[in-house]
Amino acid sequence: MNIRSFPIFFVVLIVLGLALLFFGHAWVLEHQGLEPFGHQLVKSYLLNLVMASMVFFSIYSFRNKYRDLLGFFFLGGSLLKFVLFFIFLYPGYHQDGVLDRIEFLAFFVPYLFSLIIETYFLVKLLNTVE
Repeated sequence: MNIRSFPIFFVVLIVLGLALLFFGHAWVLEHQGLEPFGHQLVKSYLLNLVMASMVFFSIYSFRNKYRDLLGFFFLGGSLLKFVLFFIFLYPGYHQDGVLDRIEFLAFFVPYLFSLIIETYFLVKLLNTVE
């Protein structure tokens, strides 16, 4: 895989993967008798998509200039995701005083998928010599 094609592969993989995961997640919720698009599911998937893309493109942009710091960009992006979770999603989840398993999974499933994709591409970038 050519390094110039990384952004295209990343966008295709993250968008298609999160879309399939989103519809699968909603389907599972619906078949458990729960509201399929409740628990801020759409907001969670969009937040993870946007943040994963921002982290990837910042890492990709600085891959030559700050090659030794790419891991810190990655960690900083993960920290930023959790900060945004606590700003945008947690207040809605914590209204009743309890963070249910369903609410936790509404954030953690797309977060974990995004993290795996970001990690894969970071490793590929670090192992590619330009």
